[in-house]
Amino acid sequence: MRNLLRIAFVYSVKDKRLVALTRYMMDLCERAGCSVKPVEVENMTSPVNFRPFDLVLVGAQVVSAFGGHISQEVVNFLNSATGMEGKRSIAYVLPSFFGTDKALKRLMAHMERLGAFVVDFEAVRGEREAQNLIERHVKRG
Repeated sequence: MRNLLRIAFVYSVKDKRLVALTRYMMDLCERAGCSVKPVEVENMTSPVNFRPFDLVLVGAQVVSAFGGHISQEVVNFLNSATGMEGKRSIAYVLPSFFGTDKALKRLMAHMERLGAFVVDFEAVRGEREAQNLIERHVKRG
């Protein structure tokens, strides 16, 4: 019997492109036989404990072109989350013309401050990059 990989996807619902790409990645994981939990940061009323998950993906949009800031909702959510210590995690952002690298670094820094072990990061432009990111970490059943 194969162990079921438990994956949490943390993302903001404010950017429709981010939502579409995240749902696409969740579908890929489910088709590979993984258990998937969507965590929409604006819809969470209590802190989430990530201890039960094997992998946590955190997606954010770049909200300021030159400063490379990420959505404040994601930052606030991460600050209240628990169970990220030693957790394998992946950071991803939707790229913008400027500030994408800074935004990715900021997102990873927030995750690492919680004790997460960021194993991968990517600026996901479309479905091909999203599929490549998932395939690097999820083996098909």
